[in-house]
Amino acid sequence: MKLQLLLLLQFVSFCYSLYIPIGGQSFNRGLIEIEKSIGDATDGSFLPGFIQQFFSWSVSEKVEDNIRLVDFETWIEKQKEISFRGILNNIGGVSDTLEQSEVSKGAVIASPSRIQPNYFYQWVRDAALTIKSLVYHIDDNNFENVDDIQSVIEAYIENNYYLQRLDNNSGKFDDPDKSGLGEPKFHANNTAFVQNWGRPQRDGPGLRAITILSYVSLLDKWNKKVSNKFLKSPEFIYNKIVKPDLTYIVRNWFKEGFDLWEEINSHHFYTSVTQLAAIKDGLLLAQKFEKDSDFLRQLQITYTNLKQFIENDSGYKNPAVPYIVETPSLLRAGKRTGLDAGSLLGSLHSHNMEFGDYSDIPFDVNDTHLINTLSAMVADMKYRYPLNHNKIGFEKGIGCALGRYPEDIYDGYGTSEGNPWFISTASASELIYKFIYNLEHNHMDIVINSQNKDFFKQFVDFDNIPSNDLTTVPANDYTDSIVIRYGTQTFRTLSINLVTYSDSFLEVIKDHVDNQGRMSEQFNKYHGFMQGARDLTWSYSAVWNAFRWRQKTLDILDQF
Repeated sequence: MKLQLLLLLQFVSFCYSLYIPIGGQSFNRGLIEIEKSIGDATDGSFLPGFIQQFFSWSVSEKVEDNIRLVDFETWIEKQKEISFRGILNNIGGVSDTLEQSEVSKGAVIASPSRIQPNYFYQWVRDAALTIKSLVYHIDDNNFENVDDIQSVIEAYIENNYYLQRLDNNSGKFDDPDKSGLGEPKFHANNTAFVQNWGRPQRDGPGLRAITILSYVSLLDKWNKKVSNKFLKSPEFIYNKIVKPDLTYIVRNWFKEGFDLWEEINSHHFYTSVTQLAAIKDGLLLAQKFEKDSDFLRQLQITYTNLKQFIENDSGYKNPAVPYIVETPSLLRAGKRTGLDAGSLLGSLHSHNMEFGDYSDIPFDVNDTHLINTLSAMVADMKYRYPLNHNKIGFEKGIGCALGRYPEDIYDGYGTSEGNPWFISTASASELIYKFIYNLEHNHMDIVINSQNKDFFKQFVDFDNIPSNDLTTVPANDYTDSIVIRYGTQTFRTLSINLVTYSDSFLEVIKDHVDNQGRMSEQFNKYHGFMQGARDLTWSYSAVWNAFRWRQKTLDILDQF
């Protein structure tokens, strides 16, 4: 205890010595040095969340520099830039804050936090999702003046060539099942993590393949070439990096593995549906470069079998509940309800509508079970998290802070009570924006039936819809369905109300970032202050994605 107090006093003294210059890069470098020092001296268990909160409270700044005090539209503009910079600052070779000697070029660390908790690793999942945001950024800029971001993406791809071939506790690259590709995380310097962990995690290879394939698709779309000398060409990338990941899915999709939250060994919706998307994307490039006709046939068979499993055999759709069941074994065992933000994320990460037609992959953003998943999570967490209690009682739909799943007990440091996550809350917003965009882009009618009526009644008065705004119910739908015709006034009003609903989730995020727009993993369900790993890369990526889809949705609404 004396040692702890001594270290605490030394820590506070050091913090005050940094008080004046704190801000931007010096803030992050200060935290890194503090975490290194404490990490060397103790496990840091007596300082949960203290580092981050101390700096948040002690930074002296002008009111106009407090990003949380600006209006909503200005905040989005500023926070998008901060989030993008937050992503880059957690990537080796481009970061302004990381020691490059500690982080391999192209390695994406989950967070610079090294103690309580230690997230100073590169997770295959987090890295793939983060780099996908950079791919979108290049596309949004018409592949112009983005040489630096192209270099980051290609450094990531090269880095993963080495990670794939690194022996680890999940297995080896060269065995028939390529079992080593199921390893979830590695040290920042590209060495294997050999301690106990929830492994294998079978979503990583598929997510990595999706991201790399989307980048290759972008090269073709904008008639660009690979600039990285090691990677050579799209054909090299396919044969040496993408094909091994596709092989892993072919050989392992039917096996149990740990979920995206790294807790449960079973079959999971998130893993299955992203694997399916990876096979679909992979088939397109394989038809161009694959010389082994048998492997092409294996991909096609895997796609058919995996889709059948998802839709019919897995239990992800259960007649006893109206929403997607993320991990059916837990529902069957009576341990969980099956509600999980992983289901929302699974849909978002498996339907890359800008790089192809994904209508044949189930559970797109307009799927009734998916909409019901979001609706049920909001209904649960409005009451579960005290900071949401001011959202109770509204007749019109309003978003709230969302966590991972109702039964969660991980608090960012250990086990006690689960909290809202930036990832979950931002993804709810992105999902509804994409729902609206999908309707507008495809000129789709809105079908409302007994299965989704409770959700839509928050945004439209069913008793006062003009008859001219309705059309014939599809023959294969429920007999009590109503169909709001695309382009009518009711359709437009519903779309605008849904935009407001999506914005309300972002309003929650605005309330819980710190004064400079930084984001951790979670924010406390009672008082709302951030906790868990600081500057979480996935948080920045998820929020940036939501902003991006908001703008795309507003743009397409303005066209009609």
